[in-house]
Formats: sequence, C-alpha cells, structure tokens
Amino acid sequence: MFGELLRSARVAGSTGCVEAETGRLHRRALWSILLISLTPCLLALATAKVRAESGNATVASSDRTAREEAVRAIPWKQLAEPQRRKLQYVVQNASMYRRLPTRVIDCDPDLFTFLLQHPQVVVDVWQMMGVSKVTLQQVADQSYRANDGAGTTGSVSYMYANWGPGAQNLAVIYADGAYDGKPFIKPLRAKSAIILQSGAVQETNGRNYITVRVDSFVCIEQMGVQLVAKTVQPWINKTADRNFIETLGFVSTFSQTAEKNPQGMQRLAARLPTVDVPTRNQLVSLCYRAAQRYAKDDAATSAAPYVLAQRVEFPAGK
Repeated sequence: MFGELLRSARVAGSTGCVEAETGRLHRRALWSILLISLTPCLLALATAKVRAESGNATVASSDRTAREEAVRAIPWKQLAEPQRRKLQYVVQNASMYRRLPTRVIDCDPDLFTFLLQHPQVVVDVWQMMGVSKVTLQQVADQSYRANDGAGTTGSVSYMYANWGPGAQNLAVIYADGAYDGKPFIKPLRAKSAIILQSGAVQETNGRNYITVRVDSFVCIEQMGVQLVAKTVQPWINKTADRNFIETLGFVSTFSQTAEKNPQGMQRLAARLPTVDVPTRNQLVSLCYRAAQRYAKDDAATSAAPYVLAQRVEFPAGK
C-alpha cells in the first residue's frame, strides 16, 4: 500500500550538493523561514527529495513586472483592515521577492484543492513515510503553528482563500516565523506573504492538468541579515524552485496513486494521527471518485502534459 509514493521518495535520494559550511548554514536558516510560509500544504515537503513532475514550466522571476502583477492579484478590498495592514507591511518592506516557476501537473482538481485546504493530511503522510519531522498544529480555522524540527517555528494562516471548481483557486497566505540556531546569536525573524493561484484544463486524452503559480514576499526583520539574504539569495532561489517543483511532483503522484489504489488510500487515511474523522472520510471519498473518474483511462498510457501555463486564466484580485 502506498508503495508508489514511497518509491518516488526513495528514488531521488540526496541532492549531493557540496557547498561551504557557512553557506549551508545561512541557506538553511533563511530557506527554513521561507518554507514556513510556502503555503501550509507544502510545509511537510521542506526536506523531501521527490521526483519532479516533468510538465511545462515558465522560468522563475524576481523582476518588477512579475512583482507588480502579484500585488494586483491580491484581493485587497476583501481583506479586513488588520489583515490588510500586515500584508501591506510585508509587501512594501520585502527583503526578497520571488515568483517560483509556473508548473503544470497531471492531478485530479478536487484532490489538489483538498490538499491545499487540509495541509495536516500532507504533514501526516510525510511523517508516516519518515521523510519529514515537520509538525503542524491547527490553532483555528485555516491557521496553524508549524515546527520543522531543525530550529524553525512559525505561524501560518490563510488571509484569503477562494476555492473554485476545477481547482480555480486563489489563496493569500501570511506567515510569521523564526529560526533559532547557528550561525546566528539571536533568533532570526521574518514575515512572509504568499500568493498562490491555480487553474485546471482537461485535455483531449481525458486527463486534467493543473497550472500552479506562487509569488513569495519575505521580509527579514534584522537589517544586517538583509545583506546576508542578498548574498545567499541565488542559493535560496535555487532551493525554493527545486523544492516547489518536487512538491508538485509529489502532489501529482498522490493523485495518481489515489486513482489506481483507492482501497490503499482508505487504509492510509485511517492511520493519519492528527486528521479528524470528517476530513479522513472526505479524503477517502475523493480518492474513490478520482478512481471512478479515470477508470476508463487505466489501460492507456498517460501522455505528457501538453498545456501551456498561459492557457489557464488565474482568478483576478478585486
């Protein structure tokens, strides 16, 4: 049961990157804080080495045009005043901005949205597989406390979420995190804002392909550390891009495993320690629905995605 996901995690193994010790420590600290805010659904995949999905992608960017587009996508008028002030502070004072590579993955739209709505499912799965020490505690509706087990802690919450049919989603996530460890004498604090947009199309082969775009704003509080951030930003960007792509590869594999083995997913759901019964039942129902939906394609070989990212229109901010 669940062997395909486990094999995917084992195949990739270690990245084997060799870097200077100081560079590794700096990158680990800064990237951990960024990870705390890369949507709750992705938290557990910080250290995952999963085989990436090979779909189409646009190049990552940090340019002014992408940044301005990301700001316009935020539904400012629909945010409460305290939320708007927090978000404006991060966006206006961001030490780093990054638009991660836009990706297209083969995934059931309903399952994709479910995993975004219920990040504790992903966290529990990765803990069961032994590839993550991240813990996620729900403290309120769509608000969580996270700990990566390596010195990074933080709170993550959805400031805004519009879950549309066919994975037509727009979510604005806010995080306040801290890293306490070497090489810093005092805890390193940062605030982050993430804008996640997604949409799906069904191709002629009957498969659904989801386009995902993430924009991240990170505000590091200590001024001196901002210089460090700029120094190691190329490493941070490379790591962020790689982990984002690998994460979506896992989400795609999760969906395809559900299509092929819903019974196994039902057994898996019963073992998730922090997930409540209604959420488990919803997961099981979605897995069986996905299996029924794609049953006619079981004998066919899944073709590589032939979807251009710009073909999907993301929800517009208001």
